[in-house]
Amino acid sequence: MPRPILATIHAEALRHNLARMREAAPDARVWAVVKANAYGHGIERVFEALRGADGFALLDLLEAERVRALGWRGPILLLEGVFEPRDLELCSRLGLWHAVHCDQQIDWLAAHKTQVPHRVFLKLNSGMNRLGFGPQRFRAAWARLDALPQVEEISLMTHFSDADGPRGIAHQLQVFEEATRDLPGERSLSNSAATLRHAADAQVRADWVRPGIAVYGSAPDFPSTMSPTGGCSRP
Repeated sequence: MPRPILATIHAEALRHNLARMREAAPDARVWAVVKANAYGHGIERVFEALRGADGFALLDLLEAERVRALGWRGPILLLEGVFEPRDLELCSRLGLWHAVHCDQQIDWLAAHKTQVPHRVFLKLNSGMNRLGFGPQRFRAAWARLDALPQVEEISLMTHFSDADGPRGIAHQLQVFEEATRDLPGERSLSNSAATLRHAADAQVRADWVRPGIAVYGSAPDFPSTMSPTGGCSRP
């Protein structure tokens, strides 16, 4: 017979963890990150517990469809944006917001025919060195997007690489502030660790925080912060 493995997901713990993120980032809106099928918990299993969030953030278009099918009518953000031009059709149909982190994504938007302009999150590579425009090219990318009739609103985002480590976030925060100075638009900077450790600073919590692993019960830098409550146990 198969191994008798049981995973128990505690909805109240998930609600508690989401509330903990709000407490850590007063006045900011909160994305509930449900990428990788809600970190393996299952989007359908966690949706009710996390629907108190202001939006859902994820990577996969099929997962975005699942969140919409569950009845969510609020914001959904594609954290890595689209992967090919036809993905923009689904963004238009489902009202998805999406990150823009490379020139090709801007080219695809410029060629996209839509009656509904898109909300995009322009990503700055402030030191994570994973995705995003470098500081020297960020404003040019913003200007290209701002000129497109396909774009309704541009928000600004980055991702901290060392929010849970001794180096901290000051160096990346400075890069972000310099690259985005005087640019309009909402801002989103903080992952789980930055939300728990640094979001008392209004510049860090900004308009949106993006807690991921902490929502599911992991304190990214325990014991430096108050630990969330575990959302899943495996006896």
